[in-house]
Amino acid sequence: MKGTMKYLGIVSTALALTLFAAAEDTPRNTNAGTDQPVIATAALQRNLDAKKAKQGDPVTVKLTESVQLAGTKLPRNTQLIGHIDTVQPSENKGTSKVVLTFDQAQLPDGKQIAIKSTIVGVYPEGTQLVSPNPLPLDVLQEPSSPHGYSLTSNVADANSGTLTANGKDVRVENGSELQFEVTPAGSFVGSRGK
Repeated sequence: MKGTMKYLGIVSTALALTLFAAAEDTPRNTNAGTDQPVIATAALQRNLDAKKAKQGDPVTVKLTESVQLAGTKLPRNTQLIGHIDTVQPSENKGTSKVVLTFDQAQLPDGKQIAIKSTIVGVYPEGTQLVSPNPLPLDVLQEPSSPHGYSLTSNVADANSGTLTANGKDVRVENGSELQFEVTPAGSFVGSRGK
């Protein structure tokens, strides 16, 4: 009996560790086979500064967890590739603005997938994030003490979002966390807003 209990304890521990390891790589948002949006969290790969940035500059973020997008798994460390559409540095303590578009997902194996993304939040590195529910159509993130700039975005817009700051340049630090609502390119889900 004692040997059986020890065996059951080892098997239970092995099973628990296997389930834990599988859960770590299980996509958080699963809308497999649909064009429904998912929320993806990603970390900025280098500083974004309105004072130094130029229109057309590339901007990349890396997924911090796996998500399932229309039947395709976007594993952790997938890069969302974007660019700066418009940049306006602050002059004479005026308004600064950066408009971003993220339209490609590059999987770790190098394969690229066209996406439509909307930024739904920008947060300092290490912020505990909660996925918005229901998913927003419009986003207005007011300036706050952690970063001091605002975010506006809308899922119907061609760009991913606009960051603005009054009296200083928009500056987003490397490692900052961005939350995106992501769908496959060309699949704006209008029924969600109706």
